[in-house]
Amino acid sequence: MSVKKSLSHAILSFILLAMAGMAVMADTIKLKDGSVLKGKVVSYKEGRFTIIVYIGGSSSQHVIPVDEVDSVEFDPADVQATARAVEPQVTAIPEVDRPPAQPVIETVERAPVETPPAVERSAPETDSGMVPVIAEKTVSVAAAADWTSTEIRVQRGQRIVISASGEVDLGDNRRAKPDGMESADSRKLVPNKPTGALIAVVGDDNDDFIYVGGSSEFISPHNGILFLSVNEGNLRDNNGAFVARVKVLSNR
Repeated sequence: MSVKKSLSHAILSFILLAMAGMAVMADTIKLKDGSVLKGKVVSYKEGRFTIIVYIGGSSSQHVIPVDEVDSVEFDPADVQATARAVEPQVTAIPEVDRPPAQPVIETVERAPVETPPAVERSAPETDSGMVPVIAEKTVSVAAAADWTSTEIRVQRGQRIVISASGEVDLGDNRRAKPDGMESADSRKLVPNKPTGALIAVVGDDNDDFIYVGGSSEFISPHNGILFLSVNEGNLRDNNGAFVARVKVLSNR
């Protein structure tokens, strides 16, 4: 236990020294599930990182436990000086960290989740009720916000089910439900879908926007956090919000 504590102190010392000296630049946080977040690490407290992720003109805050983090890459100019100060302590990490981490995760997760007969029952595309739900959340999607974070991290290949309700004001006496409305808008993110409709994207580093509407089920194309928004080019004069219920189902 004393070895683990000393290693934890070494890791935390390195991260805190790097955070104290870094400028307002983009940090890269790689998670063990394959997700990549690009933003700014603003604090570390009680074994959790607080990270600000920027998308377009908006930002969202995420709190991530340290045991879900694979690596944190700060601005190279700031990290270089800090790394020299703690280098003798960091070299001891590979010897102790490998044995306890990997065997426990693989044996616990794979046996009960991947092999039950329930996987065969969920084969029909329409029968999502037979598939275990691994994450579920109700989110208020503000019509004036660029993107609203669900704070749910999904993996590529997972099935996502979203149902939405409510009505928003798009300005100019136009109101839309989650399915959207017929209104010309050359700047909307999904050109061939109704204006004002509910849309989604997985991760903050791609333009693979997904039409959701009032109800939708789709396969996640990427690893990352699920974001929701309104399919319109000008969001500044919008009011109101949709209420979206999000479910993430286990992999097939």
